[in-house]
Amino acid sequence: MNYQVAWKPNLDCGRPDCSPLQLVLWMRALIHRVVHCINLSISLAVVCLCLAACNLQERTSAGSRGEATDLPTSPPTIQIGSPNEGAEYVIGEEILVSVLAADSIGVNRVQLFVDNQIVRTVSSESLQGDLAMQAILNYVPQRADLGTVNLRAVAYRGSVVSEPDEITVVVRELHSQVIATPIQQSNVPFIPNDGVCRALVNVGLNFRTGPSTGFEIITVLGSGTLAPISGRNSEHSWWRLNVDNRVGWVSGDFTTEYGDCSRAPVVAG
Repeated sequence: MNYQVAWKPNLDCGRPDCSPLQLVLWMRALIHRVVHCINLSISLAVVCLCLAACNLQERTSAGSRGEATDLPTSPPTIQIGSPNEGAEYVIGEEILVSVLAADSIGVNRVQLFVDNQIVRTVSSESLQGDLAMQAILNYVPQRADLGTVNLRAVAYRGSVVSEPDEITVVVRELHSQVIATPIQQSNVPFIPNDGVCRALVNVGLNFRTGPSTGFEIITVLGSGTLAPISGRNSEHSWWRLNVDNRVGWVSGDFTTEYGDCSRAPVVAG
């Protein structure tokens, strides 16, 4: 806005006969007008600054409200489904540990510890993680593990770690020493020792029409799915499986292989 202060002196002091008194009065009137204009300018500036500050505060408050998110107040959870507490195994006999992890944002990975040493990590195929992740982690006990062994599972949401779930199992030297056999869970398959090349799906996994994430998803295979491998890509990073009379591909990063897979043919680049 433009403000104009119109001022016209009542005295004409440009004349040669202007008296000293008239000159003083004229100067006082001029000073009064100048001071009035300065005060008016300062008042307008203060008003503009106040309006700008209010507008900035409203924008800041609105921006803060827009950025606020409902952050989770608790870490992920995890529970070991199998084996059962006190189950007994023999040296060299694989232990399949079934876990169920959950989180309100998404579980990114789960880990298995044996006597405080990490022995297996399984990650989610999704970058965002899974609200509920069912996974199978495998471990083969060695002679150093004879006796009671502590199995501990933890889940992660990024760097946020769950409270662990723990059980103990017993590792024997001979099958004849085994008393308490493990109870087989429904999602933990029996793996035949017949040399056939198979893939065990460790975590819920996309079953695709081709060997990359750019191919269409046929279905999602649940953890514990065990299927014959009929081919692989040239980098040995994707497996072609036969599941329920359907042929598709899975990433080898989320599977465990059994049997003799050296003869699996390369059927894709």
